[in-house]
Amino acid sequence: MIRKLFIIKLILFNSIAFSQVLTYVGNSALVTIQSQTLVYNGGGLQTAGSAVVNNSGNIMINGVATDVLNVASTSSVNLRLASTTDYGQLYITGVPQANITGKVNKEYTSDFLNGTTGRQQIALPFYNFTIPELVTAFGAGNLNVTNTTNNSSGRFNLSSAFWWNNARARFDQIAYSGTAYDAAGNPSATFINPMTYYIMPRRRDDGTYMWVPTTDKKTFTGTPASDVIGGGINNIQMTLAGAYTGGFGINGNGTNYFGEKYYSYIDDPFRSKTPNWSSDYGLNLYQMANPFLTNIDLKFIGANETGNATDGNNISNIVGVAYYGNNQINWDIRQGSTYGTAIVALATSGVFQSGDITANRLIIKPMGAFMVKLNNNTSQTLNLSRTRRFKFASRADGLDYSVTAAKSNYTAKEGIPADKIVKQVAVVMYDLDGAELDRTYYAVSPTSVTGHTNDGGTQSFVEGKKIYTKEEQPNGGEDYNYYDQLYINEANQIDFKSKEIPLFIQYTEQPYQLKFELYEAGERVEEGLSDGSFYLKNNNGQFVKIVDGESLSMNGNQQLGLYYELPEGATLGTGNFNNSQTVIAKKDAQWTVRFAKNWNKATVEVYSAAGQLLNSKSQISTSTDYTIPLNYQAKSIFVVKAISDKGEVVIKKIVN
Repeated sequence: MIRKLFIIKLILFNSIAFSQVLTYVGNSALVTIQSQTLVYNGGGLQTAGSAVVNNSGNIMINGVATDVLNVASTSSVNLRLASTTDYGQLYITGVPQANITGKVNKEYTSDFLNGTTGRQQIALPFYNFTIPELVTAFGAGNLNVTNTTNNSSGRFNLSSAFWWNNARARFDQIAYSGTAYDAAGNPSATFINPMTYYIMPRRRDDGTYMWVPTTDKKTFTGTPASDVIGGGINNIQMTLAGAYTGGFGINGNGTNYFGEKYYSYIDDPFRSKTPNWSSDYGLNLYQMANPFLTNIDLKFIGANETGNATDGNNISNIVGVAYYGNNQINWDIRQGSTYGTAIVALATSGVFQSGDITANRLIIKPMGAFMVKLNNNTSQTLNLSRTRRFKFASRADGLDYSVTAAKSNYTAKEGIPADKIVKQVAVVMYDLDGAELDRTYYAVSPTSVTGHTNDGGTQSFVEGKKIYTKEEQPNGGEDYNYYDQLYINEANQIDFKSKEIPLFIQYTEQPYQLKFELYEAGERVEEGLSDGSFYLKNNNGQFVKIVDGESLSMNGNQQLGLYYELPEGATLGTGNFNNSQTVIAKKDAQWTVRFAKNWNKATVEVYSAAGQLLNSKSQISTSTDYTIPLNYQAKSIFVVKAISDKGEVVIKKIVN
């Protein structure tokens, strides 16, 4: 890393003698920054003529108020993207917006496809990003940015684009002379900044597709945003107060300025809407976006960190954060909106302890959008400047903040009261190819609330799930007064001990696997909880202790049960988990499969990380270990699938 940095600075860049520009890339120069390489620049940057900078790694510009970033209009600074986990990032700090001139090119594909027809959730992390710049990214004639009439030719045109108005809880159209743009397409700073949340069309007005975000690489060109607040410019900080405080009407039957029923588009994954909307459904909910060309880490925005470790935030009344994944998200006033499962992380005592809290789930990539829910209207400030990081995993607890800080790999319970420590089990559903189908969570703590609550507690509500829990009665089992499908469910660790949370699976397309993950105090605990255990009750009434990383093969619709601690008199099953039987592990420098005793014959398939079948062998004798044929000289990632003669499947991703 250091050697790469040294060569770049001395050979490809030329230093010049005035303080405002430390690094100068001259006419015709070509600079290539490889993946996983960090280029540090303790001052300004300037390009000239036809200079080209191709960045597949990380550029860090650490400037002061007198430094400048000047990209010539004839030059190109390209943030390259090889995949959704391998992309160039640009970090700029301390340089005022007035001193940042010129534009950079950001290549983008999305991790998620927001449905087959729905609009794509997105950020546009540039300063003063204009309608002409947006049109350039999508191609002339592909966007409706002129017709704002309240009909299918204007607002409801398939090619119309929108920004989210937090103050009015509605989508406003991106259009010349619209709510937030002048006749030339320049945005109003009152409404639009790099933290604005957008939904972009993927179809033209005739219904034909112009963009598939997960496969089509699109380039957005704009001026990078400064992290310096002042002079009427604020790109990176939002006051969380004043989100729509008016009423939505009974169950969302009120109408907005455009005559649209609120229930037709408002979605709050933190609150229940059955049988009626919760009292704060859709309220104190802020849609926003990553304003930077680097990742941001939301793990600590609710925590009361101290000293140099802090990211500068302490949102004490935070409920959680969420964003949408690979699900249909379609806003249609005539038919109502549809929303699939969101990725949801819930906070207790300011610490994200339940829901999607794995190391990378709280990382928002460049051009990613998300939402923040508060439990009341007490004003808070969210500043994203010190949430930036290059790694695609959250910063470790207690570590001083830095954009290059080490990733999280251990648990620190300090600062969480003992009665607020949450224990959680994730039940993750995979298909036969090892692709995740769906997941659900069950969380307990001494202060969690059993049964239905109006404020949602540690819960998330969804529709159209393949696997989910239902609201529980005080004595266990389903409460038939409520029919929400719960993505995250909670119960009191003490009064609901040894009682059933009803777990449902609605999936008949093919056999599948359930895999289990355990968490405590917001961190994965592969060795198990500090005390207590979770159990699964199968459809035969037997109980199986849940162990982190173990899996279970199943098929068809199921009605199961989750328990924290074993009920008195329960029958404890044995040998029900796949990993306790058939194991894929490394032995004597080679990967092997050790088969379960009840497997007679087996098939073993090896896939590349891209899904290409590399090797397949059938009718394997299960009496001895099977050595997996790999190129052991190559450093790579493989997926191994072992299939029994009875159709049981064990899948493991291995890193050679």
